[in-house]
Amino acid sequence: MIIKESKKHLDAVNMTYWEHFIFVNKFMIKCLKMAFALKIHAFIPGYFTTYASEKTLENAKMLEEMGRK
Repeated sequence: MIIKESKKHLDAVNMTYWEHFIFVNKFMIKCLKMAFALKIHAFIPGYFTTYASEKTLENAKMLEEMGRK
């Protein structure tokens, strides 16, 4: 079942397993950077005032464009 669903997802995003693996790991690193910036922003509101929101919008746009392929 899980293998069938995985293949369906890979077909939907038009990626091989390794392309998807690399993409997801790069995306995860971007998210971790945002989380780190947000943690600093929580303690010092003057730092990273727009970084996370800008990156979130960039990531959403990128994912949306991928869905159109």
